[in-house]
Amino acid sequence: MIRKILYKAFAALGAKEVRAYESASLNCQQAQLQRLKEIIEPNIETIYGRRHGFEKIKTAKDFQQSVPINTYDQLSPYIDRMTRGEPNVLTAADPFMFAITSGTSGARKFIPINPAYMAEFRRASTVSGYNMLKNYPRLPRGLTLSIFSPAEEGRTEGGLPYGAISGRLYLDEPKFIKKFVSPLPYELFLIKDYEARYFTILRCALMLPISCIYTLNPSTIALLGKRLKIYGSALVKDIANGTLNPPGEVTAETRKALAPFLKPNKKRAAQLQMLLEKNQLRADSAWPELTLISCWTKAAAAFYLQDFPELFGDTPICDITYGASEGRGTVCLAPDKQGLSINSHFFEFVEESEIDKENPHVLLGHELTVGTSYYILFTTSAGLYRYNINDIVKVVGFHNTVPLLEFLHKGGNISSFTGEKLTESHVTSAVKMMAKKMGFTVNFFTVIPEFRPEPHYNLLMEGAPDISAAFLEKSAAILDECLSECNTEYGAKRESKRLSAPNVIPLEPGSYEHMRKYLVGKGVPDAQIKISHLNPKADIKELLEPRIVRAGVGV
Repeated sequence: MIRKILYKAFAALGAKEVRAYESASLNCQQAQLQRLKEIIEPNIETIYGRRHGFEKIKTAKDFQQSVPINTYDQLSPYIDRMTRGEPNVLTAADPFMFAITSGTSGARKFIPINPAYMAEFRRASTVSGYNMLKNYPRLPRGLTLSIFSPAEEGRTEGGLPYGAISGRLYLDEPKFIKKFVSPLPYELFLIKDYEARYFTILRCALMLPISCIYTLNPSTIALLGKRLKIYGSALVKDIANGTLNPPGEVTAETRKALAPFLKPNKKRAAQLQMLLEKNQLRADSAWPELTLISCWTKAAAAFYLQDFPELFGDTPICDITYGASEGRGTVCLAPDKQGLSINSHFFEFVEESEIDKENPHVLLGHELTVGTSYYILFTTSAGLYRYNINDIVKVVGFHNTVPLLEFLHKGGNISSFTGEKLTESHVTSAVKMMAKKMGFTVNFFTVIPEFRPEPHYNLLMEGAPDISAAFLEKSAAILDECLSECNTEYGAKRESKRLSAPNVIPLEPGSYEHMRKYLVGKGVPDAQIKISHLNPKADIKELLEPRIVRAGVGV
């Protein structure tokens, strides 16, 4: 009853934000100029604002002439001063934390988070949440299983916390939301041991009527589904006895916080035991209220959705929208329809082919062309001005005057020995085509460029049903055809012999999870475990080399 009242209250709040978005969508240009003014004006007297003439900025063109396109490296001297506690650097409002982001490897980036930015972020979340509820009205029947990372991993030199924005968003939720909508306690997600964390998440969540699973990374959700199968018997026993016996350490403090979820429940255990004996213990049967899974579904993330039918049956999947710690790029307007988040931040776009020019042609949202791919630039209240997040998005349509976007891949992740300009999207499509033609499922893969003995590409792949030389040679030949089909320049370079044929190299079963576990152990949050499908990175190759099945072709 209380949960239904909360959802009605949220619907009322969401309807207001949706009306504001719909009104703004009628004139994207005007709405974006208003957002730019709201971001710039409070920060005129900051160090960065004075240096770049914020007081003279009245139009988007003024802004573009006064402020350069920025990367993190260009803003990092300012951000470093903020981490030391210096006020009024990028923004007049002091940050209360820094979100950590780095992807899978590379130096950590500290993204300042202040109250105005959180309001921008939540504005997009409210519109998306309202539209999800509108399209999946059965959600209030149950609770939400949200999976996030710790809000605090440490403190900066100036004493401010740094960690995951997902954890901070959870901590800032009202108490009644935590109790009646998403009740799993924060301490659950502080468990350091990899196996113990997912066992304990399932142990607690199986006590609840879950109607929605909500987290960014689909590989995290797939892992939960697989662990339900692996640990099913142990989980049922713990539920019956009111115990917690994970395959790893859970501290006494955490156990105390989890105590309300660890009470014995013979009836629930009997239900699950019946499913277990019939070999039907999977998420959609364990949680009959399960109505929706919300996670990334685009680009490389889509690859991990292939496990979902086996693990979650026909549970609907809705994209969680495009965004990052640096900002919310889109809002959910309907399943598979994402509009630019025009009421959150100010956005600019540069065509993919223009980005390396000294003075690239910069466009606003209403000026984009359907079918064209762009780098997206964020300007936010957190102090990221004309920030090149290094993401490439494609315009797939318009909602009134607002572009509908789809994330493609990270920018710069292009391999080009001889001008073939092979992208992550190309190799993802080609491997899917190859696997379909060969009639098997690839569990995980990455393509690694190799210079010797001649330039070529190696496909490292988990899931090969056969490691014979004949099978791998046939797979490589079909992969070659698929790459040529996806990228005509690749085909031309192969025909002219400037590129040698690719190799298909099998990995041991469990290779992806082995690497995932390693990265989590190194402190990489779940949402940042995004192994590119095109990897020129030496550290990824080093991680995978010991997992190569030596009966295949070596690297």
